[in-house]
Amino acid sequence: LLFYFVIVLMSSTAWSQDSLKIKQFDANIIRMDKIMSKTGGSLEHLTVIYRQLKESADVNQSAFDSMNKKYDKYVFNERILYIGEMNKTHELERALVSLAILEQEFPDNKQVKDLSIITKAATTERLKKNLKESKTSFTIEPSLSVFTIGKPLEEFTFFQSPGVNLMYGLGLYKVFNVHESYRRGFKKKFAYSQIGVKLDYFNGTGQSINEEVTLGYINPQVSFIANRSLGLDIGYALIQKTTLPVEKGLCSFNLNAEFPVDFLSLGLNARVLTDFNEVNHIQYGLSLKYIFKLGNKLNQADLDGIQKSIETISIK
Repeated sequence: LLFYFVIVLMSSTAWSQDSLKIKQFDANIIRMDKIMSKTGGSLEHLTVIYRQLKESADVNQSAFDSMNKKYDKYVFNERILYIGEMNKTHELERALVSLAILEQEFPDNKQVKDLSIITKAATTERLKKNLKESKTSFTIEPSLSVFTIGKPLEEFTFFQSPGVNLMYGLGLYKVFNVHESYRRGFKKKFAYSQIGVKLDYFNGTGQSINEEVTLGYINPQVSFIANRSLGLDIGYALIQKTTLPVEKGLCSFNLNAEFPVDFLSLGLNARVLTDFNEVNHIQYGLSLKYIFKLGNKLNQADLDGIQKSIETISIK
């Protein structure tokens, strides 16, 4: 009797364990399906569940085989999406390392080959752009501005804008102190200081302090811009026509704050025209510059260095 009791007890225990194993297997199937029902699921969490499922594959081999195929496909697609996302956010080192692993695992996969071409081309272009930016030595900067006709310095009020007119300008600059100012992955931005010459042309009219003012001049200046942010221009405005009590010219002092965005730069300007005696006239305005960067041509050694960098990252 005792023998039969032991047999029944052992059978009951085994049945309970098998029942628990089946429930856990089914639960893991459901959990994996839930994670893989949308993109962006946690691969780390999914892998842990998959390993648990694999340990109990004998519960339902056909169900496991089906889930195994689904798991492999999902993980592959997520890795492809990850590399694509890293390309978009310029995290190209991560993209290249992940790509190298995929290429080893799937050397003949067309999707992997196509992604490799795209990723390496994007990395090459980004590194070339970074290097060209860092080698900039000269700039040519045409500008278009809107300036007020101005008013006497003692009457200056920034929020009153009499006689807004166009101003045309052209600057030639020597670049120095080029340095990295921002970095996101492989995407870099560079700042630098500049010194050069600038020529402005202004011809406008407007109402200022209850009188009609005419002002036209050509203004050659020596220009300095610190760190692509704060500039000072000193020159002599050659008067062409004006209602101001001056005949030949006025000394010009222009202070500007710049907000560069790649090859464009927006500026806020305040300009004082003075003869240090009777005339002290202030103008203010907004300027937009287009920046042509020169002296940054890449040679073959630069290109070879870029290619070597990509290969080095890829085999890490």
